[in-house]
This record gives sequence, structure tokens and C-alpha cells, in this order.
Amino acid sequence: MTAARKLVGYLGAFLGCVSLGLICAPFAIQFTRLCDYPNTITGQICRGRVPQQVPENAWANAGAVAYQTAAQLMAKQNAEPQELDEIQKYFLRPHFGDLVDRVQVVYNAQLVDDWIAASFRIDVGHSNAQVYGNRIYIKEVYKPADLDQLILLGHELVHVRQYEELGSLEKFGSQYFQEYKRADQSYKDNVFEQEAFEFEAEFARWLEEEMRQYGEY
Repeated sequence: MTAARKLVGYLGAFLGCVSLGLICAPFAIQFTRLCDYPNTITGQICRGRVPQQVPENAWANAGAVAYQTAAQLMAKQNAEPQELDEIQKYFLRPHFGDLVDRVQVVYNAQLVDDWIAASFRIDVGHSNAQVYGNRIYIKEVYKPADLDQLILLGHELVHVRQYEELGSLEKFGSQYFQEYKRADQSYKDNVFEQEAFEFEAEFARWLEEEMRQYGEY
């Protein structure tokens, strides 16, 4: 068994404890001691540097836990969500159908800086919004009829659609982390983000044309 595959076993047991809310003290102590050796795979992970030889399924396992944990934290530390307003629905419905009736939005949200599980980390600290399931959290306050906020909602709705297609928080987190690994740990090169950014650009152009037509009346 390779060192990388042994690590998957360690992580699987460790993540199982985390997801069940257990302390698992003996195992946690053993895992922490492994962090003391910077030249080992585990030592590199503990220092925020996940080596290339760590397999995709380790990333997937970590993502399944990290995303669900972050979703619970976000729900607890933020206000109750609200529906999209009628103007937002009007412009977003042609692109997302009845998804606009199911999605919920929290404005003026306190966002998390990282998605973390067993030292697997994705930095999301510079984001203006985050999606957890069918709930969008936006850092800014609600701005009625604001085009920039509408475009941001369009980007985030792509992620809500991705979540619904995958079917659960666990599957979305798992797949997102796996694609992050495949993208050489690059946020913007992740296929989930590429799809969202491509739509964002197209939607912005479409909105500009719509506004031009409205201005002619």
C-alpha cells in the first residue's frame, strides 16, 4: 500500500469522527503527531500544502465533510433567508426556470474564509457570495434593482443548479473538491467555477442588451 493510500485510510477514519461530532482523542493525537514531520505527506498537508500524489478520492472525502460543515455553520451564524424579488425573478427566470422560485438568499451575510476538513483547505475568503444547497449568501446588503447584484446572483444560481443536479450537499462538496484537485488546486480553473463565470459574462451581455431595449421605450 502506498503512503498516499494509507493517508486516505487515516483521513477516512478522522473525517468519520468529525462528521459524527466525536472527539476520537487517541486517533486525533496520532494524526496530530504525524504533522510534526514536514517532509511527510501528512506534514505537508498540515502546513497547507497538499502534495500532488494525494489521490482525488482523499480530496472528495474531505470535500463531502467540509461543505456540509460549512453549510451548517452558515445557517447558524446568519439571518433567515428571503426569496428573490420580482425584478430578480423576471430577469433570471429565462435562464433558470422555476429554480428562481426555490432558491433562497441571505444578504449582509457573514461568510466563511475557508472550506476545511482534516487540513484540506479551499480558500474562499475573497468571495462576495457563497452557495450552500439552494441558499445563496451575499456579503453586501440587499440592493433592489441593482444590476451588479443581479449579475452576482446569476453566477451563484449556476452553483445552485449544479447542487440540484448532483442531489445533495455531500455530493456537491465531494465533487467540488475533486475538481479543485484536478484543476491543480486553482479556484478559477475548477470546472464548477468556469461554468459559473462563463454564464456570468453571457448574462451581463444579455442584461446590457435588455436594458438598451428598455431604454428605447
